[in-house]
Amino acid sequence: MKALCLGGSAWQLELIHRAIQLGVETVVADINPDCPGRTAGNVFVQVNTSDKQAMLTIARQHKVDVVLAEQTDRVVPVAAYINDALGLPGLRPAVAERFTNKFTMRQALQGKVPMPAFQNVATEADALAFADRQGYPVILKPKCAQSSIGVFKVENPQVLKKYFAKSLNQSHDASILVECFIQGPEITVEGFSLRGRFYMLAVSEKEHYTFNDCVARRLSYPPRYSDYRMARIAETARMVVEMLGLEDGISHAEYRIQGDVPYLVEIAARGGGNRIASCIVPHVSGVDIYEILIRRLQGINVDMPPLKKRAAVLEFLDFAPGTVKAVHGLDQAREEGLAKEIQLTFGIGDSIRQPSDDRSRLGYAIVLGENRDDVDARCARIKELIRVEYS
Repeated sequence: MKALCLGGSAWQLELIHRAIQLGVETVVADINPDCPGRTAGNVFVQVNTSDKQAMLTIARQHKVDVVLAEQTDRVVPVAAYINDALGLPGLRPAVAERFTNKFTMRQALQGKVPMPAFQNVATEADALAFADRQGYPVILKPKCAQSSIGVFKVENPQVLKKYFAKSLNQSHDASILVECFIQGPEITVEGFSLRGRFYMLAVSEKEHYTFNDCVARRLSYPPRYSDYRMARIAETARMVVEMLGLEDGISHAEYRIQGDVPYLVEIAARGGGNRIASCIVPHVSGVDIYEILIRRLQGINVDMPPLKKRAAVLEFLDFAPGTVKAVHGLDQAREEGLAKEIQLTFGIGDSIRQPSDDRSRLGYAIVLGENRDDVDARCARIKELIRVEYS
């Protein structure tokens, strides 16, 4: 059995390693010749993984049996294209389109599940007209981007005019979505579809930076919600994934809750980043989603194991802007065993600033435990310990 892995970034290493552990030979493809995945797999190919035809040629040359597309929306349609051309198991192009193009997703679900009002717009005037009809605030977002890139919450016409071009610059077809902003807490839903049946594996309460409502600073599993609200979330999440047509695979979705009604923000046919899929979901649910994914693509008839109910926090560390002179408390936090993993994205001498999207966050801690009180207390201790000294 041979798998083509579309991407060899640090976030994709766990899937590559898992495939090898399961006896699958891996061909890792990435445009970066120095990516971490270069030495992780059995074979490495330097190539632009967005080039569908080039990737199809590589799949043919290496006679791969399955294609693995994880952690980035960009390669999901590429995997579907290869699967369709070679008759391999997995996503097909129409399903991939519904999970990677936010306008196509909205059209497929319109009138079937709760969603904000939306419109595909190509001009600032059209966006302003939508906001005038629907009311502020609204969200501007590219249709085929991720990591909150080009996503802006705008409160009035002046702010919309300021950010429209910036959002449009991230578009692949000179148009973007403008949507009503749903007031209420945001959640993430991690799931797996097995033979067309959706299983909800992990749900988090999502908190955002005070200076940017579109960038998350903390995900807490599970939410402190009533059984009724969780049941509403589970039913809506099931309907969304099954209506979009995911037969076998991972899904990662975001919703906003108004009352007890979950409104779909967006969804992807991949795992959540920052080790949500590879570390947090297996701990919280007890389900090794990478093993189930690989086994299903191999044609093995696996079943969903009994689900656990454990707790976790993904805390994105927050520091004031400035030039870093020293970092204190990081080693102590690690020595105390407060987190599964603590990473900073900056070093001594770097100038840090407030994050503008998911990629520019300053570091994170992954805390795993049995209940929310436990993980919340350890997160508080981490934030108490780690501090930055500035020049």
